[in-house]
Amino acid sequence: MEIRKTAPAEIDFPFRAIVYVPKVGIVGLFDCEGITRTNLYDSLAERSCLTAEQISKYAGGGKVCGWLIEKGSPVEFDNPLPVETSGQTRPPQSWCYIPNYRANLVSYSFDNETYGCTYANTAEALKDAAADLKSWAPYYQTDGKKIYVGTCEFFKPCLSACAFDAVESVICQADDEGFGEWADDYLSDVTKEQYQELEEQLDAVFNAWIEKNGLHAGFYKINSYSEYLFDKAEGEFVTPEIYYSRRAKKNFRERGKNEKPGRKNQGIYEGYV
Repeated sequence: MEIRKTAPAEIDFPFRAIVYVPKVGIVGLFDCEGITRTNLYDSLAERSCLTAEQISKYAGGGKVCGWLIEKGSPVEFDNPLPVETSGQTRPPQSWCYIPNYRANLVSYSFDNETYGCTYANTAEALKDAAADLKSWAPYYQTDGKKIYVGTCEFFKPCLSACAFDAVESVICQADDEGFGEWADDYLSDVTKEQYQELEEQLDAVFNAWIEKNGLHAGFYKINSYSEYLFDKAEGEFVTPEIYYSRRAKKNFRERGKNEKPGRKNQGIYEGYV
């Protein structure tokens, strides 16, 4: 349970909350399945991991809102992300509404060309990839199989270069409607600053329209990725460093088993970490 003095109004449940840590960045998310507003602090204490006294001090004797975190929904991102990725120029004082957040999403590929589903972090992607690969086990060699996990960069429409086209369109409209020479100089003296102002407003209006109607692009590109290898013995994908370290340790143990016992061999075992 997240304890807050206020809560969103007129919002559908469950809703997704993006978590920002001061001086760190956007670090994760959770789904909120409901909100209770009360001054019965004892009823909030256990699930919020706070004492009733701590909640009372925070509330100043008044009511507080307990945001009910859906079980299993909290996700920690691979890396903290700048607050600007949420569309905000600075962190909110308490909380604020933001557009659909997708800056954290990753995807995986077996050939670094075809990527598919998106995941909240690399751990989720690796888990799903391992389950997918295990289904191949009866038919293919899976140990050491490589996959790529990349950060999804979704297409975001930008009208910051459309101000000139918009102005030209209006000039052409005046000409098409027969205003003749009276429209010859219309909008010919628009300044650079005025074009920039128009670009910013066009971009803001268009993206607000995208958000309102849920018309976000579902396609993305991968510009940065990491490689992982499948450890068949452990049934999981790990970094190449971990994979080859495990292989080296396994080979060392097997070599040790084949050595004849004796004083010389004891040094091998004692020196192994």
